[in-house]
Amino acid sequence: MLLVTGVLLVAAQRSTEPPVRWQARAGSPLRARMPARLAVRLAMGAVSGSMEVVTIAFADAQGHRSAAGVVLAFRAAGSCVAGLLFGALGPAGPADARPARWVVAMTAPLALPFLAASLTGSLALPAGALLISGTATAPTMVAAVTLVERRTPEGRLNGGMTLAVTGLLGGIACGSATGCRMVDHLSPAAGFGVPLTAAAVALMTALARRGLRNRNGNSRPVH
Repeated sequence: MLLVTGVLLVAAQRSTEPPVRWQARAGSPLRARMPARLAVRLAMGAVSGSMEVVTIAFADAQGHRSAAGVVLAFRAAGSCVAGLLFGALGPAGPADARPARWVVAMTAPLALPFLAASLTGSLALPAGALLISGTATAPTMVAAVTLVERRTPEGRLNGGMTLAVTGLLGGIACGSATGCRMVDHLSPAAGFGVPLTAAAVALMTALARRGLRNRNGNSRPVH
């Protein structure tokens, strides 16, 4: 119901709808380093997919399965508040640098749920850690989508956005499966290492892509 309502509200905003431009020879959306961005989106999706599965398994192991939804709501609440503030205050810095910065902000707090679950076994501490780690989720997503929008060839925006969403959903599926395997073969507490690892992969990919872009952009021909 929320999805249908949101789609209808967005579709009704005709005043902000971009004008339709027909281009017979628009470039492919896979250009402009899109594969690297898709790899980051895949890893970011794995963070969300594994976090949900692992949190439910951890709450079940502690005998509080009914509280799993409340714990996950803490992460969603942190993301919601951060997203509203991010939209109200506006982004800072160049668009190319924002995704890497926010992926850093997302990766560091994800160590908190892993440490809280592994060292204490308490459900309250991971809930607080998820609240903190969730504050970087919405800004990271917004920064990544904004960069895809700006770097996608004109006339191929739908294709670029479709690839970005596909990468995210594929990551959610992979993260859920990996989280399940980790929980089944090791422990629910160890499962929190999956979203942390996925975030670290997203961070390394984003930094490597940015470093390659800076090196190529700063290079000068030698005569």
